[in-house]
Amino acid sequence: MQGYTVPMVVEESRILQVSIFNTLQSNIGSVDFSTLLLDVMTIADEVDSQLKQAMLGFTESPPQSRQVSLPKS
Repeated sequence: MQGYTVPMVVEESRILQVSIFNTLQSNIGSVDFSTLLLDVMTIADEVDSQLKQAMLGFTESPPQSRQVSLPKS
């Protein structure tokens, strides 16, 4: 169990998305634009889905243990 708080999980999700977009920007010359939008939408959807699952785990846990573990890939 990693013991993340809700703000920590949200911040980790934000950092991941920023990192993905920075990587895309850094490699713009080698990006295949014919598949880029679909790939970015798929990645964003997965990140949001994992964040939602983490938050559901948080809200379903007993009040005294208001920490969550990040889903393992």
